[in-house]
Amino acid sequence: MVGKYKIGFLSSNRPLQVGLFVVVVFILLPNFLNAQISRSVYFHEQLPESSIQNPAFSPSCKFYVSLPIISTLYVGFESPFAYDHLTEEWENSDSLYIDRETILDKLDDVNYFSFEVFDQLAGLGFGAGRHFFSLKVANVFSTKFAFEKDLIKFILYGNGSEDFLGKHTTLSKTGLNMTLYKEFSLGYSFQVNEKLTVGTNLKYLNGDFNVWTEKAEFKIFTDDQTNYAITASSDINIHTSSTISSFDNLIFQIGNYSKFDMTGNHGYAVDFGVKFEPNEKFKFSASVVDLGTINWTENVKNFKSANPGVEYVFEGFDVVNLISGGAIEDSIQLVDTLVNHFQLEENTNSYNSHLNPKVYLGGTWNINQKNNLGLLVRTDFVDELTKLSYTVNYTHRFGNILSISINYSLVNKTYGNFGLGIVSKLGPVQLYLLNDFAYGFTQPKSAQAYNFHFGLSFVFGTRNIKVKEESGGVGGYE
Repeated sequence: MVGKYKIGFLSSNRPLQVGLFVVVVFILLPNFLNAQISRSVYFHEQLPESSIQNPAFSPSCKFYVSLPIISTLYVGFESPFAYDHLTEEWENSDSLYIDRETILDKLDDVNYFSFEVFDQLAGLGFGAGRHFFSLKVANVFSTKFAFEKDLIKFILYGNGSEDFLGKHTTLSKTGLNMTLYKEFSLGYSFQVNEKLTVGTNLKYLNGDFNVWTEKAEFKIFTDDQTNYAITASSDINIHTSSTISSFDNLIFQIGNYSKFDMTGNHGYAVDFGVKFEPNEKFKFSASVVDLGTINWTENVKNFKSANPGVEYVFEGFDVVNLISGGAIEDSIQLVDTLVNHFQLEENTNSYNSHLNPKVYLGGTWNINQKNNLGLLVRTDFVDELTKLSYTVNYTHRFGNILSISINYSLVNKTYGNFGLGIVSKLGPVQLYLLNDFAYGFTQPKSAQAYNFHFGLSFVFGTRNIKVKEESGGVGGYE
């Protein structure tokens, strides 16, 4: 059957095809588990965490404090396809098959998995007139794994496919950027006048772990003769640094409050934001966040091609035949051959990795005192890849105690992304739970994204700023 491979999970047939695909996708997926908080929080300026996405935003309280463990936690995952896109069941059978065309239809030319954790350890802020100051300390686990559609096509169809046979193929957009770091953020917002507010976050970063693929270029040509000989070359430059002994310890370190050791990996970043309110009905805002780098000097290991661009010829085999019925020993021998030919040199030179910046453009229509309608356009920059997402938000307020919001987002070519949010304030306790992809909790096998964002702060007082305009420039405040 064209475009389908049987998976013998529930029968005796276990073709190597499935194993190879699982290695490339599912094993990579959990281990490549960037960072930013949920899109929903952008529409709740009363939350202290909204300034993470736009530093011009500030809460209406005079003072707030967020305590360890109960402060703020965001976890989010986004994928170009869901589990149900990968497998189907045969009719009248308990076995599964991989529908290759369905998988490829879901992919862009360049795609990425992302896994994000923002674990705020503590925070506080206070307002003084038109000024608002904040300080936040957080663990950030930031990961994006980019890959090309041609790579998946090569795995699914092999080099004997008409898309590769007798043709030159270049794979140069696949790579991993995974970082764990501590973030110390000093925020400041200033109300210039009744309509305009500006803000910035100045951040010191202290790195714990990093894998950065600066370059991974592979050029492949398959001979259109019957032996399927492959001519290939590579140019690889991968950087790593770790003060953590194992992956298990890496996961533990994300939420470890008792051990907060500083390292010699120093970095800096900055955010900029602006908010413009032409009248009481409308608000427009824009921000650029995570402009920064980290210099990695501790336990550095870099891997670079010893002979970049040098071509090697592998005597012919059809990858489809190999992975459909070949022995495990054949695949191991193939991997050994590739490793031996694509030799990598190792060094311990320090290097700089960059954060993945984001741009937010937002607008809000205050329909009345109880109802808001908002729009957010978010742009993610991952190396040379740019990804756009769009979110529409409706929020209803029940007095000053409770607000409930509903979101709809277009992300990764998916159109069923509804999210829910609730923000409550009982005395000084401000509690919120936000989600951009509720479908991920009700239908996990069909969802391409999951996230949740929880936070609790203690807020005190209410700021009441009235800006006084003076001729010739910005005046003071009353």
